[in-house]
Amino acid sequence: MKRLLLLSGPMASGKTSVSAALQEYFEFLPISSGAFLRGQLAARNEPPDRHNLQEFGDSLDRATNFSWLIESVAKPAIDDRPDADNWLLDAVRKSRQVELFRLNFGNAVMHVHFVAAESVLQQRYAERGPSHLAEYQASVGHPNEQNARLLGRMADKVFDTGTLTAAEIASQIMELWEK
Repeated sequence: MKRLLLLSGPMASGKTSVSAALQEYFEFLPISSGAFLRGQLAARNEPPDRHNLQEFGDSLDRATNFSWLIESVAKPAIDDRPDADNWLLDAVRKSRQVELFRLNFGNAVMHVHFVAAESVLQQRYAERGPSHLAEYQASVGHPNEQNARLLGRMADKVFDTGTLTAAEIASQIMELWEK
């Protein structure tokens, strides 16, 4: 493995769009913490709504001292594809997660954080459907979301997705790695 990109930012900040651009243009393979959490909730017959995802992720953080994201999600994905060089984790939500990735993967890790104006974030979330804005407003106050919004302080680079396209950000990320 040569590269492991960690993405962070608020809900609707563009993580999924940039992830798709990195996969399409630069052959990054995704590691999905959300898919892992949804699968675990389904096995427990619990609905995979945002609140349950946040709460379950928090419980795993407490139970594993934040290591579940590496041990149960990232390492198994990477081990399954030893031929792959470019990996991206769709969302880190807490500073300790970033710290553990840096400890475990060293210089292979780059952490980028996405921001956009609050009005842009709300508009993007509202476009997902009529009930989504209410879900957004309820989720914004959750400590998980608040922590995710603060990760820009420890990121290698912060991008404003309100002013740059996903493809432009993906290209700039690759330029950073080439330096």
